[in-house]
Amino acid sequence: MMDLNHDGPAGNWLALLAAAEANAETEFEIEFCASLREKLDAYGDRARLTPAQEYKLRCIAEAGGFWERSA
Repeated sequence: MMDLNHDGPAGNWLALLAAAEANAETEFEIEFCASLREKLDAYGDRARLTPAQEYKLRCIAEAGGFWERSA
C-alpha cells in the first residue's frame, strides 16, 4: 500500500497523479484519476493507495500497458 507518510515524499505521489491525469485517455482512466484526486483532497497526507491502485496509477502515468487502453 502506498503511504504518503512512509513511502517517500508526497511530491512523488503528486507527480505520478499529475502525469496520469495528463495521459488519461479512456473514461475509466479519467474517472480513476479524478477519484484519486478527490481522495487526496479529502485525506491529504493521510491518503493511501492499495497496491492495485498504485499499479493502475503508474500504468496510466506511463501512458500505456494497462488493459483498459485501446490498442
